[in-house]
Amino acid sequence: MKTTTAQRRGVRRGTRVLALGVTAAIALLALPVLGAAPAAAALPSCTTTDRGAIPAAGRDNHQCVLGSGNQGVAVKALQKSLRDCNKQSIGVDGSYGPKTRQAVINVQRKAGLAQDGVYGPRTARAMLWSSGQSCRTYLSML
Repeated sequence: MKTTTAQRRGVRRGTRVLALGVTAAIALLALPVLGAAPAAAALPSCTTTDRGAIPAAGRDNHQCVLGSGNQGVAVKALQKSLRDCNKQSIGVDGSYGPKTRQAVINVQRKAGLAQDGVYGPRTARAMLWSSGQSCRTYLSML
């Protein structure tokens, strides 16, 4: 049985449509996986402080994150501001544990942010920061 030119074109067109459909399906299935990682995952951990109070990855680099398990001076600075300026009942021990995580969630909730318990740039901007004897906004600290 011979195939006509029209039949061959139809098969090729159908193959292209099928390939496009499969590619689109794969892309759509990948979206939840790609979207599952928070944007903060690409940011470095805060390892120091800047301006004596704000957790930082380096001088003038506040684009960093802190979360459960982190320890050090950056966590201490965060805890001090959470306690002294954001009315959170937590200790200042330099260890980002469950109480620090919950305090960050409380600040995020009050600010209308996603409540993941991870400190990052958005949470920093929503907080008040301990500066000497007063509490100041993030922008006024810069």
